This record gives sequence, structure tokens and C-alpha cells, in this order.
Amino acid sequence: MDLPEQEIPELLRHSTFLSAKENTAFIRLFEDKEILIDFLNAVLRRSDEDVITEVEHMNRDLAVIYPSDDIVGVDVHAKTKKGEYIDVEMQRYGHTHFKDRVVLYGAVMAAEAHREELLSLQKRRRELSLAERYRMPKIYSIWICENATDGNKDYRDTWAIYRKSDLGNKDALPVSDVLNYIFIKLPKLEGAKDVPEREREWMDFINNCGSRDEIPSTATGAIRDAYERLRIRRTPKEILERQTLSMTTQYDIDCYIDDAVNEGFEKGLKKGLEKGLEKGLEKGLEQGIEKGKDEARTEAIVKALRRGKLTLDEIAEDNDVTIDRVREIQKNLQGK
Repeated sequence: MDLPEQEIPELLRHSTFLSAKENTAFIRLFEDKEILIDFLNAVLRRSDEDVITEVEHMNRDLAVIYPSDDIVGVDVHAKTKKGEYIDVEMQRYGHTHFKDRVVLYGAVMAAEAHREELLSLQKRRRELSLAERYRMPKIYSIWICENATDGNKDYRDTWAIYRKSDLGNKDALPVSDVLNYIFIKLPKLEGAKDVPEREREWMDFINNCGSRDEIPSTATGAIRDAYERLRIRRTPKEILERQTLSMTTQYDIDCYIDDAVNEGFEKGLKKGLEKGLEKGLEKGLEQGIEKGKDEARTEAIVKALRRGKLTLDEIAEDNDVTIDRVREIQKNLQGK
């Protein structure tokens, strides 16, 4: 049954489908096991004899301790019938130490998967050999990136563990196939070659479903089901509210700032080489930081105005700007 118009948040009333690139919708999408299975078979490029037929959803919280005591949660955490553990992340923004975060998630996933396997074998502990105790299940860490750039230069790339002595050998194989990282860069999809058709269809869905008014005639099977699962009028009200609240989080704001700082650093470095390294770096960093902060504030003000729960004075105070700045942004919104 469709939701009444008045129960749909204002921010979503002019769209037909939720954007799969937003965290809440991405998680909701893959809570459906049949959709997840079809997606994983496409992205992992499984052949008929190695196809995934069954998955189990695992705990999404990782045992990572931050000084802030925040719980670190992955977007999708699943285990296949063959005992493979898979993490799927939707990464919209780049940020400092992105590669470190990727490695950390993979390492923690591997440790938790190993622990899970040992716990499942406790009933026959006496039969375990020393070799079995250290056997690791396969881990796949899949990162679908929109603006994050550290993982790969082209549409798709993989990370694995290789020997240094094998560098330069095009036929080199990983030392271990336990931990596998796959990076997919959405903006590079259109010009990419040799992408299997089903994988291309899935990435097109994730990249564009939020801006479409209807299901493409070419969408079949699980992808057609995916559109229906993210159809706004058939999504529970609490999910829609969570989506609107998560569309700009503090984490996103931090990523905006990181992007701007990195951009400013690069511009500053180039200028520094031309007119003095120290002065150029300093100016580039300052401009990058200010640009990031201004963009983050503007985005937060826009969201607050659209929600309509705060007065203009309260929005100005919360975002450390003048009331005139809030009125200016409000005027621009009304003019659209």
C-alpha cells in the first residue's frame, strides 16, 4: 500500500525512488537476500560452478575501538553457504586515511570471521588439528566509491598480498587468497570496457536509481525487485525519516572538509613550486579548509530549512553564521 503524500518527508516528495548511494537505502536494499545474492554473483563475477546460492546476514558492528566510543558498523556483512565472509561498503566521499580505513575494516573482518569459524567448530574441538585452528575463511571487502579516489584509478581494481620479489611479473599470484579487496569507482562506469553485463546493470542501478522516475524497461529479475524495494511510496515511514536525517551527517561534513583540504593542498603545492613552497602550501591549505567548512555549513543550513523544524535564528546559531546568511540561502531555495 502506498504512503499518503503527507507522510512522505518533504525532501523526498519529488523523487520516485530512494538513492541507493545513501546509507539507509543501501542497507535496506541488501536486507533482501535474493537481491543480495544476485548482486554478489555479479560483482564477484561468479561462474555457474561457483555461483552463490545462499547467504546469511551477519552482525554489522565491528570490534573497532575509537576514542569517541562510537560503534563502527559496516553497511552489509554476509556469509555465503560456502563459508565466505563479505563486506560491502557504499563510500560517497573521500577522506584522509581512506586506505587505512579499508585495511582496518578488512583486518577486523578477517579476525571476526576466524573467531566465528572456531566457535562453530567447538563441538568437535578434540578432532581439530593444529592446521585447522589457523585456517582462515575467504574475506571479500567490496568498496563502491563515488568520490573516493584512493582505491583505484580506473573503474575497477583489486588489492591482494603479493611478494615484493614478484613485482613486475604480470603472471604473479597472491601469496594468500584469504583477504580480497575490490574497488569499484562509479563515475568511471560509463567509459569502462570489459565489464560483465549484469555487473554493469547493478552499478547503473546504484548510480542512478535515485534520479529516475520509473523502472527502466531493461531491468529484470532482482534489479527490478531492487527498484521496487526502494520505491519511496512503498517504503515504511520510519525508513524515509531515517533516510532524510542521514542524507547529511557529521561524518559527511567531515568528509567534505577533508576533500577540500586535500584539494587545497594540491593547489597550494603547485603554487608553492612556482612562487615559494612554504607560502603556497599555507595558502592552499587555508583556502581548502575554508571552502570545505563553508560548503558543509551551507549544506547543513539547506537541510535544516527543508525540514522546517527550527527557526531562522536557531539555524544561524547552530551553524555559526549570521541570520542574513540563512535568509540568503532560504531565498535561493525559494527561487528554485
